[in-house]
Amino acid sequence: MKAGIITHYNVHNHGAQLQLYALSKQLGRLGYDAKALAYKKNYDYLELGIENKYSISFRSIPYYVGYLFSKGIGRTLYNYNKRKTLNHFRWANNLEGEYYSKASDLDIIVLGSDEIFSIEPGLNPCFWGMGVPCDKVISYAASCGPTDEKFIREHHADEFITAGINHIDAVSVRDRNTYNIVKARTDKDVTIVCDPVLLYDFVEERSAAKRPTTKKYCIVYSYDNNMNDDETVNTIRTYAKKYNLEVYSVGYYHKWCDKNINLTPLELFPWFENAECVFTDTFHGTVISLVCNAEFVTKISGNGNKLGFLLEQYGVIERRAATFADIPKITSEKIAYTIVNKRIEEIRTQSLEFLKSAVGGSI
Repeated sequence: MKAGIITHYNVHNHGAQLQLYALSKQLGRLGYDAKALAYKKNYDYLELGIENKYSISFRSIPYYVGYLFSKGIGRTLYNYNKRKTLNHFRWANNLEGEYYSKASDLDIIVLGSDEIFSIEPGLNPCFWGMGVPCDKVISYAASCGPTDEKFIREHHADEFITAGINHIDAVSVRDRNTYNIVKARTDKDVTIVCDPVLLYDFVEERSAAKRPTTKKYCIVYSYDNNMNDDETVNTIRTYAKKYNLEVYSVGYYHKWCDKNINLTPLELFPWFENAECVFTDTFHGTVISLVCNAEFVTKISGNGNKLGFLLEQYGVIERRAATFADIPKITSEKIAYTIVNKRIEEIRTQSLEFLKSAVGGSI
């Protein structure tokens, strides 16, 4: 059987690549040959020309020349190599399939995971399964991300979203904000499930992993532009000095860290598992910490719709930081992973039941 996945498959983000890998593998266990379907994204709600950032062509040259001068050679080279690493990861794991409208012989379309229901960039019908060459469409762990009712009203998108949701045969979402938006527009059952990175166990992938370094270290996992303010840098540096730790940034470039490590999405696991602590402000940084039973501190900024709910859902709300100046207080208590792991297993089981029912097959 053949499944097409519509998600943010080619973004410059390890978490997005990892959730695609996990969902593809989990669908494989259910008897499906599953790959991401390509598409061209609509950026109508963002500034003109932003699409040049995401497409390598002559039109993108001015963007990247400007990036080089504004961000510096170190960050530019790091991100060039990072893109090569992520592109090779998708190729090596056979994660990409046909262009969505040209795909043939599909038995099912799976929308998600990630912020596939977000309309912040613009309206994209295929993200809701509209116009796809397949009669059966489900969503798995879809998220509206920062999109809320106010944004929907301001952009006159209510009719569009309502039509999209009711086009989907079986609906599951990843967070409470998305649940409320979706449920207000349909009489269908809507299920909250876990992210694919928490759904798939990665047993085989993690069993062969070795400790990546003999040094003691903490991890910074955050987008390049974030976690560079003086308060954050000084607090993490103070923590690292107190416990004689190196400070490593994995997957992103932070000039102030001791080392910036370029790695594949699967290589994140041993780095997280062996870290003394993880400092992050991202959804998947927190998810990977939970999977690896790592001590972590999560700062929530503009992503509270999904990240705040995640911490609440798994009973680790005390790891939430209003500011990274809270690190000493938060890290004074260890995470009760005996309890957290039971919660992870409960939600994983419920999520597998949804996916099995929605797509068919056997686990």
